[in-house]
Amino acid sequence: MKRSKIFLLAGLLITAMAGTTVVLRSTFAAAAGPSASGHGTILLQNTEGKTVRRQFSFSARVMPDGTVKGSAILHNPSFDPKYSAQFDITCLQVVGNRASFGGSIRKTTDPVFNDEFDAAFFTVFDNGGPGEDTISEVFFDNVVEPSTCQFIGADDFPQIPIESGSVTVKP
Repeated sequence: MKRSKIFLLAGLLITAMAGTTVVLRSTFAAAAGPSASGHGTILLQNTEGKTVRRQFSFSARVMPDGTVKGSAILHNPSFDPKYSAQFDITCLQVVGNRASFGGSIRKTTDPVFNDEFDAAFFTVFDNGGPGEDTISEVFFDNVVEPSTCQFIGADDFPQIPIESGSVTVKP
């Protein structure tokens, strides 16, 4: 009798685990939306003509309710003084291997950007890895709200090859 109870309990446990796996898979599938993330370095000329490293990182995802959650950080020593900024990403458009972002400026080292600009936009291409992936400069705007999520075309923002790091775009 003990043996049959053990088999019965084992069978119930396996059935419960299989049911949980199906529920979890369907929950994660519903949660998965377009996303893009990356980090890296690009080389730029500063105001003195020296080559400097602009560093960036970003991550954004379209949530099940259609909203976008993400953030980005930029360090650009090509400006004098050196420029740093943090953004809240509220717009993500993914088309193939391209991801275009819009967001609001959360924090910056330049008070002009805090006072005059509300939105920042940039685009990346996932072309396979360092030397192939690209990122645009960040473009600032005080008219277009980042939440409007206007589509940014491939030719709107010139792309710069990423020297080190990587970009991942998932439709």
